[in-house]
Amino acid sequence: MKNLFLFLFFLLAAAMPLFADVIPPGLKSAGDEIEAFFTSKLVTAILVACLAGCGIAYAFNKDNEKMKRNLIAIGIGIIIIGTAKEIVSAIMAIK
Repeated sequence: MKNLFLFLFFLLAAAMPLFADVIPPGLKSAGDEIEAFFTSKLVTAILVACLAGCGIAYAFNKDNEKMKRNLIAIGIGIIIIGTAKEIVSAIMAIK
């Protein structure tokens, strides 16, 4: 229980700049660079190829249920990564 409170304290301390809207300029530019990388055309092409591969493997894998679960999980992860910017934008628009 003590570890849980300690974890929550550190999580709140790490998120404090987000609540105070005081993000250091260096951190903001690094975040923009990371966002630009993950939304680039190269990463999008790689994710589309991976999702297509998951679809092909799912279609031809008839008996292995464990593999199907893994492929579905990978596919959902790829979709979340690909739409992360839109998801965050939608959440921030609600605020």
